[in-house]
Amino acid sequence: MPRNDLIARIEAVTLKIIEQISSEQAPCISYFSGRNDISKLSTRKENVYPGCSVDPDSQVRKGTMFFNDASTYFVEEQDTDNRDTQNLEKRTVDFAVKSSRNKFVLMMVIMAEVHHLLLTNTTKTRRAFYYDLKKETTRYLVPIQRYVDRALNDIANLLECAPWDLRLLATAKGLMAGNMTITLVDNQVIDCTIPGGAQIPQIISNIISIRVKAEFVLVIEKDAVFQKLLEENCSRSLKCILVTGKGYPDVATRMFVKILSEKMELPIYIVVDADPFGIDIMLIYRFGSSTLCKENESLACPNARWLGIHPSELIPIGAKTIPLTEADLIKLRSIEARSYVNEAISKQLSILRKGKAEMEAVSSFSKNFFTETYLSYKIDGQDYI
Repeated sequence: MPRNDLIARIEAVTLKIIEQISSEQAPCISYFSGRNDISKLSTRKENVYPGCSVDPDSQVRKGTMFFNDASTYFVEEQDTDNRDTQNLEKRTVDFAVKSSRNKFVLMMVIMAEVHHLLLTNTTKTRRAFYYDLKKETTRYLVPIQRYVDRALNDIANLLECAPWDLRLLATAKGLMAGNMTITLVDNQVIDCTIPGGAQIPQIISNIISIRVKAEFVLVIEKDAVFQKLLEENCSRSLKCILVTGKGYPDVATRMFVKILSEKMELPIYIVVDADPFGIDIMLIYRFGSSTLCKENESLACPNARWLGIHPSELIPIGAKTIPLTEADLIKLRSIEARSYVNEAISKQLSILRKGKAEMEAVSSFSKNFFTETYLSYKIDGQDYI
């Protein structure tokens, strides 16, 4: 959402609250929770990054992407006038109700901070803001950081914007590596060939161009395996871009993977542990998460493919498996109940009940086995789901 529009919305909400207090009413705010049924979300492919084009004179494989407007926002504003509210839950936070009083105060404090960040065109990490609130006068509002995260999502629903528009960002953790350079709005150039990989920008809308030489993108669940692949020179030998979200990916990592898929037109292959949580991470990249289902259309990458590790491969390649824990079984059952799980994924989930294994169980067979044998064989044979 454009910065000025968001500033105006915050000021409109604030004015309404002032009017309520002036008329001797207890202030309250109402909004729709935005938790739509994920199965009803569209997965159509469309241009959600307005103002970008491919350089026609570029000699680089897969081209260079330029953003004509450096202030372009990477998420389209939703058509709120035509929004279907049948499946949305209306919530009210009323200062007069004791159980919601602290939440109301916290939302006002956060909106004041967001307003300041928008006016100054700056950002702050959620962690830093959480510690700001730990001072004596406000620490009762935030026993743990999760209170800040939940309140931010509520404010995003109230203002009908995406959570990342609020300028309070999760600490960046995603990494990228390979023959790629990224230019940001402040003319900073990120070289993705540096040792250990480069950090994915926190604010994806700050990217004004991407220059890449690669045939596909390999999304790796774990940083440890990502680093091992760098040591094996995987990005050069397989001519790929490596990306890791270090476990469950943050918004910036998911948005970046979507850009590489839809704007750079690179195939996306995902490699995760052969366990329920690894499969859940793969599904988040492809179909989105339940906590941000309102924004899944701008984050999900349905064209991505699950390259491995498939549970059906474990016994044939001699990987050592271990039994699933109770937590694994709970996660497995929740995945099986999702409407977007197709027959091929469902079959792998059934096999998974016999035992799980981590990526390291395959990558540690021998030196360079993962890059030169496993990944090469899978990609050449198009052995993915």
